Amino acid sequence: MGICILIGLRQGSFKWLASAAAPIIGIVITIAVAWITVTPAQHASGVVETLVAAAVAGNPKAAMACFSQNATIHMGAPQQPGDDYSRIDRAFDSFANRHRIESNTIAALTAVTTSDDSGSVDLACRTRTASSYGTVPTRWSFEVVREKDGVWRILRITWLRVGSEKPSLSLL
Repeated sequence: MGICILIGLRQGSFKWLASAAAPIIGIVITIAVAWITVTPAQHASGVVETLVAAAVAGNPKAAMACFSQNATIHMGAPQQPGDDYSRIDRAFDSFANRHRIESNTIAALTAVTTSDDSGSVDLACRTRTASSYGTVPTRWSFEVVREKDGVWRILRITWLRVGSEKPSLSLL
């Protein structure tokens, strides 16, 4: 490209300058489209990051805004029987009270697009709460969907691990 521009300027040739401009225009368009386009995986990770921030802030109302009214919570694996939205609501109330988060570090966050209207997020955190004995590693999985109103919300949350153990609802 640089050589085409140099030759075009030296010779005053529009043909050489146009040859250099075409790839530059293509690159600019490609970058603009990539910058504007948000994938379902990016939407899903944004919802999960918002949820984590709300939980750390002890703001159950903001946390619950991240969930679909049809959301379920599962312990250990998504195939396990799940509890409904009201159980999730009670769990997030505990982050404002008994299990107030004192510190939290996101160790890993991986998001993938599962369809045009859904994404999956795996999350690993190291968290210290008012009720824990030190920092505890946890692993989570989230299914995030675009609902009919166009808003991305969590449909399923699975608490996979607390330390090296399978979690139980009594921990919430």
